[in-house]
Amino acid sequence: MKSVSRVTPCPRIPPELFLDIISFLAVPDTPTIYDQSNLAEICNCSLVSRFWLYAARDHLWRYVRLRSGQRGNSFVELLQHYSSGHESTLPSFVPHVKHLSIRESRGGLSWDPKWLNAVLPTLADSLVNLHSLEAERITWEYLSSKSRDAFMKGFKGVRKLALRVCEFRTTLDMIRVIGEFEDVEVLALDGVHCEWDDIPADSEVFVSRADDRAIPKPPRKLRELAMRGACTRHVLKWVRAAMKDDGGRVTLEVLRLGALGVKSAPMVGKFLKMLGANLKELHLGFDAAFIDDGDEIVSYLDLGYNNVLSEMHVYGLIIPSLPPPDLSDLDSPPPPPQLMPLTTLFNGVRAPLRALSLALYPADLHALSSMDFEGLAHVLDGKPWTTLEDVQVVVATEDDGKMSRIVNQKLDRLFERGVLRVDVGFDDREVILI
Repeated sequence: MKSVSRVTPCPRIPPELFLDIISFLAVPDTPTIYDQSNLAEICNCSLVSRFWLYAARDHLWRYVRLRSGQRGNSFVELLQHYSSGHESTLPSFVPHVKHLSIRESRGGLSWDPKWLNAVLPTLADSLVNLHSLEAERITWEYLSSKSRDAFMKGFKGVRKLALRVCEFRTTLDMIRVIGEFEDVEVLALDGVHCEWDDIPADSEVFVSRADDRAIPKPPRKLRELAMRGACTRHVLKWVRAAMKDDGGRVTLEVLRLGALGVKSAPMVGKFLKMLGANLKELHLGFDAAFIDDGDEIVSYLDLGYNNVLSEMHVYGLIIPSLPPPDLSDLDSPPPPPQLMPLTTLFNGVRAPLRALSLALYPADLHALSSMDFEGLAHVLDGKPWTTLEDVQVVVATEDDGKMSRIVNQKLDRLFERGVLRVDVGFDDREVILI
């Protein structure tokens, strides 16, 4: 009689546990969502069974970052293989791609071949389930008409759009591109450059799309706007004119502004006033000249109109070293505290803020001590700030513990309330983020 070996059945694990395992492995250890640090582990999970394969593929292909080179070309060839009708033993990965980041190759001359110009039609025709699109280093004038149409029509349904270090011939060219993405809810423009501004001064310029002179209105679902660079004033002027023309068609709730300086401050002030009670979250990153031009910049920013703000975050507060005192002049008054314009800005807040964060860049311990902590503590001890639940101060420098102790001592009332936390080191927060 033959002996029959019994195979121990594998224990059945609930599908939810499978998904939890894959999701845990898929969380990247790096700040960017496109860097999958556990890629090999996820690939191994895809070999366990058909169910694990499907769950793993959803994470493997969710975030795709393409650059020129062998990997970018291989991905495009794979897309072309699936779209050409060739049979495959595996289902297509294309429906799993939800977030796409693309960057044009560097070319010193306008007639140099552009990698992205060649592959845009394939990408736009194939990736139809995109949720977010991030495009970098695109010079719009260098794209062919076919690639331009593919970009605007193929990616038209994305909910998040980011343009980084892109170039347009005119402001109107840029706005016409953005206006095609009618379903965008989050828009980021980082380092976008236009050669000249050709938006008319009056706001009665929104005419039919059939007219070649038309200026399209901003995306109707836009809820978050992030900008850094020279185009800030022009885009705010465009959105503000549309809001005046159409009475609240665009209702922004989150505003992120980086490298804010004197030139853009007047338009930013007008825009904040128009947003009024719609604005719930504000991120402000000041340029390096804030230490000298802060009074003028803050004079345009009245946050009293934004009376339902729940979060406010400030970046890039540089505190330089003070000159040594003149020992020969015994009657010289002490220098005024630094960053007093920040105190003035906060003094205008009337909203019941829940969260506040600051990023300080002191040159040294003496520079940090020279900050207007007394005025800041007095303002933050006022009635509008009693609702604070979290106050984060990032001291972006190396420290042996002395700087964090200074902040805790100067803002002792917040420390005693248990809402203050001081982080010393690199500030990994991003003012321009989607």
